[in-house]
Amino acid sequence: MNLHDPSALWLLLLVPALLALMLYTGKRLSKRFTRYAESAFMPIYLSRRSPFYSGLRIVLLILAFCFIVVSLSRPQWDYLERELQSEGMDIIFAIDISRSMEATDIQPNRLLRSILQVSAFVDQLSGDRIGLISFAGSATIECPLTDDHDAFKMVLNSLDTNSAERAGTDIGRALDLALTAFNASAGDAALILISDGEDIPGNAVAKARELGSRGIRIYSMGVGSEDGALIRNPYTGEERISTLDSKMLERIATATGGEFYRVTPSAAEIRLLLSRIYQSEKSRGETRKVNLYKEQYHIFVIIALFFILLEMLILPLKRTASKGIGL
Repeated sequence: MNLHDPSALWLLLLVPALLALMLYTGKRLSKRFTRYAESAFMPIYLSRRSPFYSGLRIVLLILAFCFIVVSLSRPQWDYLERELQSEGMDIIFAIDISRSMEATDIQPNRLLRSILQVSAFVDQLSGDRIGLISFAGSATIECPLTDDHDAFKMVLNSLDTNSAERAGTDIGRALDLALTAFNASAGDAALILISDGEDIPGNAVAKARELGSRGIRIYSMGVGSEDGALIRNPYTGEERISTLDSKMLERIATATGGEFYRVTPSAAEIRLLLSRIYQSEKSRGETRKVNLYKEQYHIFVIIALFFILLEMLILPLKRTASKGIGL
């Protein structure tokens, strides 16, 4: 069973409060009775009331409340096949924010050029959902899949090498996270990987094959040059030459049936990449069948109504035995 909104179950914490309210109401009834009659008459007034039926009514009301809360969480089970009109695809951008992206072998630097290219790419999209992952030594979903392109660009423009949670470059972690992010995808999916290709653990190709087996193509975009540029570690002061590893990025892309592109200041590769992505998307603009969970909340609403009606039919009175008249 799947719960669409499990947070609604927090309302069950109100059950003790409801019980306390009912006890308070009973005590208040006793106080009000003494305003109009002697307390000695209270047992006589309550003599016909049945503790069992009175308690049963309370139990039924509590059960009705519980079933209403469960229905609010929208329980779902079984599957219902529906036809959905495909209007676009899901695209996730994975952008390298490691220190090597500060290299200036492409102006203004690798990261800023990547941000500019992605922004130009998004401006040409229509009807597609987009998401954003940043990675260095670890990976983070900066923006889950959304059709709000303006919100996406706000997050995109905030990327910075200083926001990396862990130093280094681990493309494999970004690919693992992308697989998780695409779990909510119901249509065609593509991952656009933008990096200089440095992969310290070296497991990116194996991770890429796993995405390819799920039908997700990776289009890699290399930023930088083979000649490289000098970068400096701000903490240790160490300097080294960072170069573009285009072969690694090409291997990652071809492992999924995607392609490798080189980022250029003219951004000519953007239109070509967008064209190739849409050409590979066979179901664009077509109807696709998907399996959706069946909503089952109505069952719990009906049970709750049954308990409420049953509570209304129960009189909290003791049964009186009928006496026969002898002749």
